[in-house]
Formats: sequence, structure tokens, C-alpha cells
Amino acid sequence: MRGVRTLSLLLLALSLSVSPVAFAQTEVTAPAGTQVPLSFATRVDSNAVREGEAVPFTVAQDVVVERKVIVKKGTSAQGLITSVSPPGIFGKSARVHIDFINTLGVDGLPIKLSPVDITPENFREAKDTGGAVGTSVAGLILLGPVGLAAGALIRGGHVVVPAGVVAITATLAVNHIKVP
Repeated sequence: MRGVRTLSLLLLALSLSVSPVAFAQTEVTAPAGTQVPLSFATRVDSNAVREGEAVPFTVAQDVVVERKVIVKKGTSAQGLITSVSPPGIFGKSARVHIDFINTLGVDGLPIKLSPVDITPENFREAKDTGGAVGTSVAGLILLGPVGLAAGALIRGGHVVVPAGVVAITATLAVNHIKVP
């Protein structure tokens, strides 16, 4: 009986001495500007969205700092549409500004990310309407004020970003993340 008790105490002491090592965490400092690729979880259409709407994302790939994953691929993120600019004359395309984007680090704490602007220049999937400005300038040179007026009649288009398109954003501040 005494041998079983001694063995039990020995196993208990051994398990207590191993446990802290098994669950030890390291703190990684992620500098401001650490890139985070976000995949749009839903389609964003400048003709349909409004200010104040939430935009869901997922992290497109692991974010690694100092050879440690600080944000896992597939982690959800969310932003808020803060402005929607409609298309305008001279081929000016619509623009959607998404700000207040947050995701979670592997330690469960929030990480603030930089804003994302949706414009045709930023996303190749959007319809290209950039030729209208060039048309206006050429019209001014060739046809004078009448050519400029013709360019003003060319309206820009709405911008549409399908679900799955990846935008690159970045951390806004230094983050201290505890990693396993």
C-alpha cells in the first residue's frame, strides 16, 4: 500500500512539473503595418450597399510574425462601410470605404486593421471605366469645349467585388500576441 501511495505522489509531482512547460506561451510583438490578407465573405456592390452596413471577411492565410502564427487562416473579421461615393461625370467610378476592421489574434484579443477602399483601380474584378477621362482630355484638345462636354456625359460605373476576392490590409498598431 505504501508503494502505491509513493508512486501516486511521484506521478502527481511529475505532472505538476511538466504542465507549465506544456502550456507555456510566448509573446510575439507584431509591428504596426503587419499585412493581413482578407477575403470578402459576401459580394459588395456600390449600387446596393449603404453607410453603416457591416462587411464580413475571413483571413485568407495565416499571418506569421517571428515564425509564429498570430492570426489563423479562416478567422473571421468585420468592417463597417463608412462612405459610399456614387459614380460621377468624366468616368469617375463609385467608391466604397470600409473602416473599423477588426479580427482576432490567436490569443482571442482584437486586432484593429487599416481601412479598405473599393474602387476599380484597387480591384481588377470591377468593371474598368477609366477611359472616360482620357476621352475628355482628347475631346478638349481635338474639339475644344464641345469635346470636353462630351467627356462630361460619360458617367463612371458602379464597382462590384465578388465574394472571395482578397484585399490586403494591415495592423494599425503594435500588437502583443500570446502564441502557444
